[in-house]
Parts: sequence; C-alpha cells; structure tokens
Amino acid sequence: MRFNPTNLAAHQRNLLVRLLIASVILLVSSGAYYSYQLVRNSMLESLKKNVFLELSQGRDSLDHWLSNQKIHIETLANTEQVKSMNWETTEPYLKAETLRLSDVYAIAVGKPDGWRNVVGGKPANVSDRAYFQKVMQGITNVSDPIISRANNTPTLAIAAPIRQGFDTNSTPIGEIHTLVRLDRVNRVVSSVKYGNHSYAFAIDSQGQIVTHTSHTDNHAHVHFHESELLKALPQMSKSKESVELVKVANQMYYLAYLPLQEVEWALALVIPKEDIESQVQFLDMIALIVAGMAVALLAILVQVQAMEQRHLKKSNELLEKRVEARTKELSDAMTKLQQSQLRMIQSEKMSALGNLVAGVAHEINNPVNFIHGNITYVDEYTQALLHLIQLYQEQFPDGSKSIQEYLAEIDFEFLAQDLEKTLASMRIGTDRIKEIVLSLRNFSRLDEAEVKPVNLHDGIDSTLLILQHRLKATPDQAAVEVVKDYGDLPFVDCYASQLNQVFMNILANALDAMEDQRGLSHSQPCTIRIKTKKLEHGRVQIAIADNGPGIPPEVQPRIFDPFFTTKSIGKGTGMGMSISYQIVTERHQGKLYCVSEVGKGTEFFLEIPIRQGAVLAATVS
Repeated sequence: MRFNPTNLAAHQRNLLVRLLIASVILLVSSGAYYSYQLVRNSMLESLKKNVFLELSQGRDSLDHWLSNQKIHIETLANTEQVKSMNWETTEPYLKAETLRLSDVYAIAVGKPDGWRNVVGGKPANVSDRAYFQKVMQGITNVSDPIISRANNTPTLAIAAPIRQGFDTNSTPIGEIHTLVRLDRVNRVVSSVKYGNHSYAFAIDSQGQIVTHTSHTDNHAHVHFHESELLKALPQMSKSKESVELVKVANQMYYLAYLPLQEVEWALALVIPKEDIESQVQFLDMIALIVAGMAVALLAILVQVQAMEQRHLKKSNELLEKRVEARTKELSDAMTKLQQSQLRMIQSEKMSALGNLVAGVAHEINNPVNFIHGNITYVDEYTQALLHLIQLYQEQFPDGSKSIQEYLAEIDFEFLAQDLEKTLASMRIGTDRIKEIVLSLRNFSRLDEAEVKPVNLHDGIDSTLLILQHRLKATPDQAAVEVVKDYGDLPFVDCYASQLNQVFMNILANALDAMEDQRGLSHSQPCTIRIKTKKLEHGRVQIAIADNGPGIPPEVQPRIFDPFFTTKSIGKGTGMGMSISYQIVTERHQGKLYCVSEVGKGTEFFLEIPIRQGAVLAATVS
C-alpha cells in the first residue's frame, strides 16, 4: 500500500474537524444545562414567592383582626364606666358591648389582686394567667390559647390596662379583657392553601400548634404526625421568615413560615415537594429532549465520514440559533414574570394601605362623632349651670365666707368666660378631625372599586392631606408651599383609588427631588404647583410642577421603565412611575408625560377622558 500524503492530510483535517465539532457540541450542551438550571431555580424561587404571597394574605387578615380587637378593648378601658371599677354600673354597659362585638363572647374586669368579674359569670382569680401579668405591667396583649375555666372552651384573651387618667406611664388600677373563641383563627388558617395537598397551621409564642387544618380531595389525603411536625418548627423559628425544604413523616415538604406582627405567633404553610416542583416538569422534559438530541448528534458524528463537516456545520448553526431564540424567549418570560410579580406586590401594598386607611378612618370617626355630638349638650348644660350660679349670686349676694373664698380661689369670673372658649376650641378640633377622616376615606375609596364619576379635586386634596407631614417645616428643612390653580372640572369617570395612587407617586417624587433644596441654608423656596383644566374633545388635564433640580435629558426617556430609579438603594423600587403610567394609559385610556429642565424643575401632565365609555368597560371585563 502506497503512502499518500494527501489522504493523510485529509484524514487529519477530518479528524480535527470532528474534534472541533464535538467540542462545540459539548460546550453548547454545557451552556444549555447551565441555562436550564438557572431557569429552573428561578421558576422555583418564583413559586416560593407565590407561596409567601398566599401566606402573607392570611397573616395580614389575622393581624388586621387582632389589631381591631386591641383597639376595641383599649377604647373600653378608657370609658368612664370601666374606669369607675364599679361592677354594678359597669356590667350592663359591658353586656351591651358583648352583644355588639360579634367575635367576643364575654368581657371581664379585673383588679390588681387578680380577682375579676365577668359578664354573665362568677368572679374568679386570674393572677396566674400570663396575659394578666403582662397587662398589669401596662402592656396591651393577646394571650396564647387558653382553656376557659368557666366553660372549658379554647379561648383567646385580649387584655388592656385600666388607668385613672390618660398617662400611659401611670400604674394601672385594673385590667379589662375580652374572651374570644378560636373560630376566627380557624377560618383564616383554613383559607390559607397552595394546591390541593397543602396544610396550614398557626403556632403560639411557646412553639405549640394553635390550630391547623388538613385538606382532602378525591385522590389523596395529607396528614402529619404532631410529633414529627413539632420537630421541624425550631429550625424555622430561628429566622424571622423563611421557606425551607424539610422532611416530615418520611416525606419531603416545603415549609413556609411567617411571623405575625400583632402577637408573638406565626403562620406556617406546608406543601408537598411534588406539588411545587410538578410545575417545572415541562422544563425538565425540554431538558431531557435537548440532552437526547446532543447524544444523537454525538452518535451521528461517529458514523458520518465525508459529509460530516458540512452537515454538522449547518446543524450547529441551526442549533445555535434555536438556543439563542429559546434563551431570549426565556429571558423575556423571566423579565415579564418579574414585572408582573412586582406590580402584584405593589397592588397588594396599595390595597393593604387602603384597608388600613379606611379602617383607621372608621375607628376614628365613631368616637369623634360621639364627642362632637355631645359638645352641644355640654355647652347647653354648662350655660344652664352658670346661669343657676348667677341666680344664686343675685338672690344671695352675701353668701357664706367659705363660698366667697372658694369663688375667689377658682377665679369664677375667668372660669365662666374661658369655659365657653374652651368648648368652642373643642368644637373646632372635632370639626378638623372629621375633615381629616373624610379625606382619608376619600383617599382610600374602598367602596369605589368600579368606574364612577368623581371629583378629581377631592382626590388631589386627600392625597395632599396624607402628605401633609412631609410638606410642613422641620428644624432642618423649610416648608413646601403648595399652589392650587384648579379649573372648572366636571365629574370624571375613573378608578378613583388608582388615580389617587398616581397623584401620590408624582407628589412623593417631587418631595424627594426637593429634599436637598429644602435645607435652611438654601435661599430658593420650594414650591409645588397643581393646575387643572378642561381640554377639547372631552378630556381633562392635571399638571403637577415643582421647582426642584429637574431631570437630566438622558434620564427622561427611562422614567416610566420598570425597575428604573435614580434613588439610592432601599429608597425606591423603580415601579412607582411604571405603575402610574400603566394606570393612566391602560386603565384610563389617557396620557402621562413630563417636561423637565435641569435647574428649573419638572412638570408632569396627566390627561384622561371625561367619559370612559365602551373602551374602558371592555378593559374591565
């Protein structure tokens, strides 16, 4: 056989080409595997965040309910009937309150020695109860679940100290507590779930299970042994909140743990591992297919001879394009998923803020109306008593020496004049509180989830009232002057609470931009100007301008981009203006844009139709 240098060179070239192609395939496979792991882990993290979101809704519901219960008991502790510590006069009042409060089945008043009277029950000593010991230290608290000594019912005690005056540092003269069944806690825990096989439970301050619920369907039944479950809890309680993979009853579960704010409890949710990871099985299938294709290509590479180089080159080019396209699709999907999550979180925060504002407004409104309504009667009674004293002075001008001395001691003439002024000041104060409550309710607008005609000026004024504390002067900063130039606007069809959120974001950004300018050493005063007017073609315009430092030209095109912010870490998420733009353009078919010049300030323009019509109705449906 003759040696052919040409054939040897060709064989070496083919071998080199095959090695290069094999190396390229291995590199591409490694990159695909890394991308798969990255995307899979990201999807699992996203699913875990959804678990936390579900758990947070249950936690917020319990915290809101417990906060209301604390407010109720503290309100009762400050009534004159309870402060009197006279059970004969207090029991009828508390009995009526028990009927009014749906979650409460009994109210009790205790003395410092531990003996307490309960509505409809017999006296008992509760000095050994932990909640009693805390409340006598001046701490309003919610107890761990206890067994009622009267009816052996699992109960929560919500206790508040009773003080003689309004000094929160004074020693309590007694305590008042409500007894609440665990039904409300059971309902909230039962509503928390993630999938058909999830399992929720609450934990008290001693690490014991308060309540739990199991879920069944036609295919499976989830059950956990109490001893195995309690072993996993200490691991979770070391951190404030977490979600970890734990082993319970020889099975793997995701255990999410979230502490409550109003009481030293926690809410936990257990989900079988397969329920979470089953949602990424499709991605695993794609990875197996890609791996199979790589193995097939390597097998073909061994068999192919002369035509291998050309075919593999084309195959590699096609594979690279597919990988790039798939990677781009996954990257776009990840970006959209992150945006959706942050928008959902922002929406939940605003919903929670609306609930909080509405709840506070409602709780303030009732006692203020009570005080405001009684001031008139107090004024009448005071005038009558003063007139009676005047008649006595006219009929008996030479009263006893002790009476004359006491009149001089209390300066009766000044007291009579100043009392009327004091009542007038109290009336002005209650009027002001009622205005604040109305503004808070206008800002939250929980009862206006649908599109309806509203006065936009009311929404702007309510938002300014919420931000009033940031507009006022402080020892380190000058005040911000707000100039209103309101036009004659008709009622506008809109989502009132969402537009209030837009006003809040724009005004808060303006205040943040002028923070350095508000220093007392700065000579230029800070001003925010709000102008409204009606435009042609059935539209209205709201312009909000500030005289801050302005926005650089290179930044202006990005101010409505998701996640873009010029604020320092921890002060901004980059979603405020993006969500505002979405609310105006998508939800209200309007426009939102800004005009800014460095050193002269920034002005945002918001334009929406007066009547939304069929377009917005289709968007809502």
